[in-house]
Amino acid sequence: MKPELLALTQDQAEYRLTANHPLRIAGAAGRQIECLSGTAWITAYGEYTDFMLRQGQRFEVPNDGLMLIDAAGAGTVHVRLPADTEVPHGWAAFQRKFASALQGWRL
Repeated sequence: MKPELLALTQDQAEYRLTANHPLRIAGAAGRQIECLSGTAWITAYGEYTDFMLRQGQRFEVPNDGLMLIDAAGAGTVHVRLPADTEVPHGWAAFQRKFASALQGWRL
């Protein structure tokens, strides 16, 4: 099952993940990944090792390369923007509309 968007706010998104269906994020430098449940397996561009997060653990993305977040089994993660990221005016409303459209669209 593809990563499922569970919640979306101005500065973070929450996803449900299943094994072998990674969430792909490009240009993610400074974002924080927090494992809410299960075990998250993170592969980040330019890093020589992968990172495993268990419930309650966090990881800050070190660079703007491609990052993959997969689950060992199933799990839930938060993806947060860096604290100093300025969100453009009107962006939150656009995100809500986009998230709503994604929830209704199934492949």
